[in-house]
Amino acid sequence: MKRPIATSLVLIAFCSLTVLFAAGCASTGNSTLDQPLSANLSQFKSAIVETKSDLPSPTEQQAEFLEQLQIRIIVKLRAAKAFEKIYSQAETDSHSDLRITVTITKIRDVDNFNRIMWGAMAGQARTEAIIAFTEQTTGKLIGSGKIEGKSSNGTVFSGTTSEAVDRVADEVVKLVLQHL
Repeated sequence: MKRPIATSLVLIAFCSLTVLFAAGCASTGNSTLDQPLSANLSQFKSAIVETKSDLPSPTEQQAEFLEQLQIRIIVKLRAAKAFEKIYSQAETDSHSDLRITVTITKIRDVDNFNRIMWGAMAGQARTEAIIAFTEQTTGKLIGSGKIEGKSSNGTVFSGTTSEAVDRVADEVVKLVLQHL
């Protein structure tokens, strides 16, 4: 049985939109160093990871993102065995050689509700941050840069701010590993 061309085109368009709605585009991250690192990070035996916000009026949810970011960076750095010891900012009595400070400067929030309701039309969640590497003993800044994480766009099951925060954590770890 032969289908009319119009019916076939409608079916192809419907399938294409369904795939776009379900799959979306991949999440991404990127980083650039404004001040290249003046020291090789492998000389440091321990590091402390600090996350903070530069947003005008941070919400409770954004505070959760900061904690999530810090935990993910620490877990990924420990898994990569980047340093002998890695501390969180809560461990203020720890004596570390290097401080890695990640300051969130912008968040475009896409929550689960909006992602489910609007799919691809909700847009991409995005997190922007500034990273600074400081030698703890001298207080000298040894490098800094900018990081951006974007969520996937268009999936019903992903594409939230949490995914964008994950991409920022990935970029921090990538920068550290590139400079060991």
